[in-house]
Amino acid sequence: MSNGNRISTRAVPGVLLAALLAVPAMSASAEGTAEISRGQQYYEKICAKCHEAGIGPVLLGRGLPEVIFTTIPRSGLRAMPAFRVSDIDDATLQSLAKYLANSKPKP
Repeated sequence: MSNGNRISTRAVPGVLLAALLAVPAMSASAEGTAEISRGQQYYEKICAKCHEAGIGPVLLGRGLPEVIFTTIPRSGLRAMPAFRVSDIDDATLQSLAKYLANSKPKP
């Protein structure tokens, strides 16, 4: 059931499947680079605490489309809590998604 702002947990697998089938597009522009930098900062400050510590799955270098990285944080999935707009605004979430979708695996 949806409350209008959140995606139902039942809808998440369908959204994920659709996202995996989508082809991500990213142009390397100066604006894109700035967004990636902001997304990288958020990742390193917040996300890495779990995703670099073996608590959550590795996110860097997975080659997943941006929609995965915008959908799961808003709806939550398994142990990952849903992040409200007051936790991460839409612009920062989009920047985070661009950073993660275009990231390289850590050596």
